[in-house]
Amino acid sequence: MITTTGKGPTTSMLTTIKSSTTTVEPGSTTTTEPGSTTTTEPGSTTTQAVCTVSSQSTWSQTATTVFGSPTGASGSTLSLLNSPIGMYYDEPKNTLIVTEYGNKRILQISLNNSPSVGTVIAGGNGAGCKMNQFTTNIGVGFDSSGQLYVSDAGCNRVIRFPSNSTSTTSGTLFGNISDSQDLCINPLTGDLYVVSYANNAVYKFVNGSGSPVVAAGGNGYGNALNQLAGPNSVYYDYLYTHSLYVTDNDNHRVMKYPSDSTRATNGTVVAGGKGAGSGANQFNRPRTVLVDSQGTLYISDG
Repeated sequence: MITTTGKGPTTSMLTTIKSSTTTVEPGSTTTTEPGSTTTTEPGSTTTQAVCTVSSQSTWSQTATTVFGSPTGASGSTLSLLNSPIGMYYDEPKNTLIVTEYGNKRILQISLNNSPSVGTVIAGGNGAGCKMNQFTTNIGVGFDSSGQLYVSDAGCNRVIRFPSNSTSTTSGTLFGNISDSQDLCINPLTGDLYVVSYANNAVYKFVNGSGSPVVAAGGNGYGNALNQLAGPNSVYYDYLYTHSLYVTDNDNHRVMKYPSDSTRATNGTVVAGGKGAGSGANQFNRPRTVLVDSQGTLYISDG
């Protein structure tokens, strides 16, 4: 994970990090509290949780397993993970919500008594496009009423589940988005943002309903400031900058957009954009982005 001021699955486990550490092929990062971050790594299928930080924080290089196999073994039981790729931290309940690509399910994990046994709250019924199945479940989030949203790239859709959903619950189609990747919700407005990798765009469902409108990109594959090239993650900072951040994978950069951005809006490059590489000002296919209360960007670099 890289911080910047401004803000092939093989193993399966959850880890906690006291404060950034370098990750391998990180997948998804999310936060529900200023300065509190969590990340998943599909390349090692490791999920990491990061505690609240301040401008004085330093980062430990030693992680602690909080769920899954300490050796990184994958599995389909409720005590193991298989290719976790997205995650959401529910602070009031102190639980992690993990999207498991390998098991085609959404798992809820309590952190109150770690290690614990997870509970399937959606999917887990094999691969498919039925309303109780997933093929490529990636993004996950909750709205203010506790409804669960899951992006399913293989079925080009976002599905909504009720707050008390289980593995037997069939969701409802929220919207069709081609090759839907990460998603995030602005809890103040209910706006839901979804990344379309295929359309090189970020779509917004205003107030969490209706037909989606383009909030960023959507002008073809390219590196102009109104274009994206294979975006895969989105984060809306509703607490501090009130801006939309997008990881622009093939352009090796992170873009920032105002809250009212549209297809016509030029974004601002806030990190990277210097070609692929390992330099301090470079990325190699950045995966996810967060902003903390200090205005620092946290970017997982593939």
